Amino acid sequence: MFASPVETDIAPSGTLLGLLQRGRGDGALHALAAPRPEAVEALEHCVLHDPRPDWRLEHRSLYYARLYVDLRAELGGIEKHLFDPVDGIAAAAAAADRGATGDPGAGDAARADAVAEERTGLALSVLGHLVSYGDRHALALLRRYAADGANWRWALDELAVRDDDAGLRALGPAILARFPRTDPGDAALARAVRDAYEPRPWRLWAEDAARPTQAARIERAREDGDFGRWRRQLRSPGPRPGWGVPAVLSWVQEGHDATPRSWREAPAARCLAATAADEDRPLLLETAATGTPPVRAAALRHLAERQDPAVLPLLRAAADDPDPDLAASAAGSFARMRGAAA
Repeated sequence: MFASPVETDIAPSGTLLGLLQRGRGDGALHALAAPRPEAVEALEHCVLHDPRPDWRLEHRSLYYARLYVDLRAELGGIEKHLFDPVDGIAAAAAAADRGATGDPGAGDAARADAVAEERTGLALSVLGHLVSYGDRHALALLRRYAADGANWRWALDELAVRDDDAGLRALGPAILARFPRTDPGDAALARAVRDAYEPRPWRLWAEDAARPTQAARIERAREDGDFGRWRRQLRSPGPRPGWGVPAVLSWVQEGHDATPRSWREAPAARCLAATAADEDRPLLLETAATGTPPVRAAALRHLAERQDPAVLPLLRAAADDPDPDLAASAAGSFARMRGAAA
């Protein structure tokens, strides 16, 4: 669906299709001035064959949705695209894998979901904006796709911020039917509830007095998700209070040396607040004066938050350091100080 960086199907920039594929502002003006059938055809081609190299780096759905409104374009092409047999095959693959493993995120199902997301994401986002403009057909398509389509999570997120409570409640049975009543299915449901980008539908389904069995199942999934999050926090690879000051400072340096680089000044200061004792003050002062920029920044922030009187000249020196990250960090640490000396 996406344009290859080497072999691209993007039309020349002088054509109406090429302008719309590039998301140009004058492309919208040309579309409004062009014969309507030609403009609608070019617009539909863009929505059904996402021209963006990476949809995560550029939003284009509102641009196309406004053109749908201005051109009074019908949604038959989007409807045919969403409910194409290809999407049904993806959904069937996910269902087959659920039957084998009880986990809709496993194996072939996960790959099928990724394909469906790439193939239908832009069309679903356009429908979401059209729902905001009061398009009832777009709303019906999103509801139908959330119930039956492979990329149902995306459709549900669009509905979560636009549909009314009654419409969302009616989707509950169809969504929960995607998760078999098995231990793996319940675990997958707990992950879906925990990782939902928009929690509103799940909250409505958990509070639906007309469907007590459904409500009880979602409440259990919520509890399982909270328990799983607690267990992951216990297994966190980050520093823990029992580490000690040298280990925390070493962890800061490891983050700075990693790829991509991680500046751990703030979390390290919180860890130091839990681990540093009075006898660690000389080490922290020495680190704040002579350490590498990342560990120096962490030590300075910790000392500044403790209102240590010896930190002021160290902050001044760090603010004048040629390392821009260290200088900015020192200025920020000083700004947090509230004592009379500061």
